[in-house]
Amino acid sequence: MELWQRRVRITCVAVLLLALVLRLGGSISQSAQEALWSKSASFLLYLQTGRVAKPTVFSPAQPTITPPTQAEETTPPETPPETTPPLTFTPEQAQNIAIKYNGEYRPDLAALLAQPVDLDFSGSQPRVLIIHTHATESYTQVEGWTYEDAGNFRTLDTSQNMIRVGQAIADILEAAGIPVLHDTSLNDYPSYNSSYDRTLTVIEEYLAQYPTIEMVIDVHRDAIELSDGSQMGTAALVGGGEAAQIMLVVGTDEGGLTHPNWQGNLSWALKIQAQMDAIYPGLARPLSLSTQRYNQHATPGSLLVEVGTAGDTMPEALAGAEAFARTLVSLIQGLGLD
Repeated sequence: MELWQRRVRITCVAVLLLALVLRLGGSISQSAQEALWSKSASFLLYLQTGRVAKPTVFSPAQPTITPPTQAEETTPPETPPETTPPLTFTPEQAQNIAIKYNGEYRPDLAALLAQPVDLDFSGSQPRVLIIHTHATESYTQVEGWTYEDAGNFRTLDTSQNMIRVGQAIADILEAAGIPVLHDTSLNDYPSYNSSYDRTLTVIEEYLAQYPTIEMVIDVHRDAIELSDGSQMGTAALVGGGEAAQIMLVVGTDEGGLTHPNWQGNLSWALKIQAQMDAIYPGLARPLSLSTQRYNQHATPGSLLVEVGTAGDTMPEALAGAEAFARTLVSLIQGLGLD
């Protein structure tokens, strides 16, 4: 009984001692707390059991090391887009351009093809004028593309004649950012005679109002009658579909009319022809060099474009016209003229 009472008293003393340690915890250092706690616990064990506790080794608290925040990875500079080298034309390419000579002139095609282009299609002011000397020309009628025939594959319906074809060209040029004017005058109606004179008046009026015009495109269709009286078509497989072929007609002064810049116009036409051959093989018919000037003396980039023949259909003509327009866009952009 005496031993039990003694142990109770000892336990009470030890509890008081431990309470003192806890109360002092806020005012003494961490290391002092640890030492006092260790001795108190050892003393309590000795009083109760008579055994001495082995010393406890306290390791210093390991600091929590926060790795330095890595700097955000800088986005590497974008690789500049590869620039397409500007188009160039060599004298050797001229040998592959088919030419139909209608007179005695035999210009140096190699030199003209390599000649620099002095045309500007940039800015917001009109740069291209599309006209129609023979606006009422049309094509062989097919389902969905019928019209009231005015004779010789002609119609006043502007959705079925050359006005529709010219608009297809204008739409593609405008979509590419090339400012275009499209004149829809029926210059061959009511009289076919003197239609080129009427067209020249139209051109001069536009040039007076818009001196920024660099190129006049006169859009026609050809007509080739076969021996049996039928009309020959030109449709060829172009870009996976049927398209009417394109013939570029370049005028000269050989017929006696003033046209001092005809070789400059021919230089531009040769580049268009070479580009058509490269992008749309089979689209271009031989370039026609004429003795007449066809109003091409008005601007340095003037051109007469024959889109197919009367034997083709309107869908084929539109396909050919659009391919020609895309060729022209690629040439203007490739030469850095836009």
